[in-house]
This record gives sequence, C-alpha cells and structure tokens, in this order.
Amino acid sequence: MINSNELNDYSNKVYEYLKKNNSKLLENISLHPSDFGKNHIFIELITKNKNSSSNLFLSSEDNELTVGFDSYHCHFDSFREQNFEEEIKIALEYFYRILNEELFVVCAGGGTTTLLTNEEINIIESGQKLEKFDYDCITYYVTSWSGNYDRIFKNPN
Repeated sequence: MINSNELNDYSNKVYEYLKKNNSKLLENISLHPSDFGKNHIFIELITKNKNSSSNLFLSSEDNELTVGFDSYHCHFDSFREQNFEEEIKIALEYFYRILNEELFVVCAGGGTTTLLTNEEINIIESGQKLEKFDYDCITYYVTSWSGNYDRIFKNPN
C-alpha cells in the first residue's frame, strides 16, 4: 500500500482513482521523484515481446498521464481542457487496448509512431493511406504486446 503523503497532488488523484477503479494495476506500481514535489506514480507491465524496446507503462510524471509502449508514448493532460475523469479514462483505455492487443505500435521510420488497429494496418499494407497516418515510407514496423502480431512490411506503392 502506498502512503499518499509520499505523492504529489496530481499523482494522489491518479492513485485514488486507480485504487477505486483499477486496483489490480496497483500491483505493478512504483514511485519515482517528481519535478512537482514528492513522487509520481509509475506503473509498468513487463512484456514478453523481445522485439519491444520498452514495457507498457502508465506514469503521472510532470502532472500529466503518459501511456507508452515500445517506441510510442502519448500524454493525456488537462492542458487539452479535459477534466481529470475524462483524461484518466482515455489514458486507461489506450493502456488496456495495447495490453489486449487491440492497438499496435506502428513505426514508419524516422521516429514517427502511432497506435493502429489490425484493420488499419491491413489498409496500409494493401497500399491505401490512412488520413490519421499517411506517412509514405519504405518499411513499416508493427509491434504488439505479446510479440505474436509483430511484423515488418514494405510499402506496396
């Protein structure tokens, strides 16, 4: 059990939300020093995918939620004028969709990465473009949580 006095204010909100709504995640929690006083939360699930450059994580560093896996990460914060409940629900949705292999990390080279569904990846692989990921590169790299859906494919165009 975490002592809430060890957490900064934002991380305390995250911790209380998780304790109430996603307590199983707290089995993987650790505390790290924060630039905003006290500590922030870092939750990490270790992937069995040897091709992944990092594990799946959820962090409350810098008073924002960050979800990351492999070469992808995304920030969820109040700067986008969302309230806390909305931002944490969206962040957890991303987290669990990666974990459940509904979303995969797709890298188009040059550091450009995003999360796509299998259906969206199939569209790119067929030579069509996606409006939200229209990078025209030579090779695409797909990384999945388990490694079972990893693949590399050449741009068919």
